[in-house]
Amino acid sequence: MEGPEISSQVVGWASFLVTALGLGGLITQANAINDKLDPFHESRTVEYLGIWFQRQDPFPWWTITKPPPHGPLISASMAGGFCAMPNIYITRIPLLSPGKAGWSMIMSMFNPEPPSRGTTVATTIETGITNDEEKAIPQPGSMSHVHADSYAASSRTDAWAHLKRQRLSRHKSSACAVISRTTLITMLVATNGRAVFHYTDASGLRSGYASYCGQWYITWPIGEEALVKFAPHDSIGASEVLPRSFAQRIERCGEIVCGVVSSKASGLNVAFCGRKSPGIYCLRHLEKGFQGAHGSRHLYNMLGGKAFQVDFMAARKLLSDDEVPDGTLVLALPSTEAKAVVQMAVPLGEQELIRHALDCLPWTALSWSIHRGMRDVLTAFGKPVMDKFRGELAAILRRAVTDHAEKLDARGWDPEFVRSSMAHMASSAVLAGEGNSGDAVRVVSDIVVVLVGEEWDAARFDCVNFWRKDPGERTLDHEGIVALTKMFVLEWSIEFDYQMYHNLPMSLYFG
Repeated sequence: MEGPEISSQVVGWASFLVTALGLGGLITQANAINDKLDPFHESRTVEYLGIWFQRQDPFPWWTITKPPPHGPLISASMAGGFCAMPNIYITRIPLLSPGKAGWSMIMSMFNPEPPSRGTTVATTIETGITNDEEKAIPQPGSMSHVHADSYAASSRTDAWAHLKRQRLSRHKSSACAVISRTTLITMLVATNGRAVFHYTDASGLRSGYASYCGQWYITWPIGEEALVKFAPHDSIGASEVLPRSFAQRIERCGEIVCGVVSSKASGLNVAFCGRKSPGIYCLRHLEKGFQGAHGSRHLYNMLGGKAFQVDFMAARKLLSDDEVPDGTLVLALPSTEAKAVVQMAVPLGEQELIRHALDCLPWTALSWSIHRGMRDVLTAFGKPVMDKFRGELAAILRRAVTDHAEKLDARGWDPEFVRSSMAHMASSAVLAGEGNSGDAVRVVSDIVVVLVGEEWDAARFDCVNFWRKDPGERTLDHEGIVALTKMFVLEWSIEFDYQMYHNLPMSLYFG
């Protein structure tokens, strides 16, 4: 090959190389510009999406515009459970890779199975955590690092990977999952939520709800979309002594917030009326009357219940004391006005129904977000009996902690806490008569579970025979202990506004 031909080929290849490099540079620059123009640029990272970063669809490098990231399709209701799971296991500290988005936090705290124990972070990394997952591992000193050694394996199980996905929606700086108001209310009551503040004015709505698992915030400015945010507690760390998760039955949470007590085993299905204005009332049992009631039946139907199948304890207003039937029990209940009371006359038939409801209250590990009308009636009716046995129940719980310390250790309680403080905490909570502490309820309920033994299943806890016995036959055997523990949970439960759905749109952004 002669010199001119070689020179010509060199020039040709050089031109091709320069052109290729130029095109590559243009493509790289275009991709960089597209990244900066991408509205989801800051929310596509593992720091924001957590484990859901691994579940995004890949897109080719030549794509001009990137599709929105995907998140889980979150649905929750009394009838459908949380994402089709009737029972879930809730942790107060998010598991590994929770991300910064509220919906990602919740999916890291709500689990379809109890989180596994005994795997360390180091072991988990060695057995297959990717670099992106490793970035999201809690660092020493952070809130989540304290329990990462016990629950590192749980983040790799991809518990919710089977869920249908939805495209996330942009709302200001957040990449949001769209949820229904039914889903929001269900998550609130599952985490034992209660209203902290609520403002509605010409600018829109702002609400805050404290819960056992964290803080919920709802904002709905006029002319904009409603936005929900969630943040786990930042006060839980090295001092945490409770088991890392607890079971929650979504259906039971929905029933209690609607004022319904049901038991298929004993044929009970009854709802209670709401709190009344000051006056004299008579409680009446109306068979299949819940559908005609005003109040929580709307929420009950919204959550997937069938109000037409439920009996109703209605309150009929009386004009004077002379109309109170003979032989009835008169309860003094709170009213809708401060410093005023309601006198509620309860005939004999309705008294039997209340005893049945007290026996068939569902068992729970955590205090309820509860219908206040039902709580008023049941606690007022049961308080004399509870007070009679309160000291004995407290003593039984103290002895149970001493006798079954190893069993409590095995259930995940801190051994030092079990031997130094648990007995006194349980006893003090029972003797207090009322309060507002989810931890205290978890302490008492778990002691009772250990005390009665493993042979008791959920159905047996749900339906006992204590209140329906003659007063002289009531003793603190295992059924009596369970029945009074459920009464204790009522005393420590939190009132919830079951008509809050009136203030919410049909769908909300969960950021």
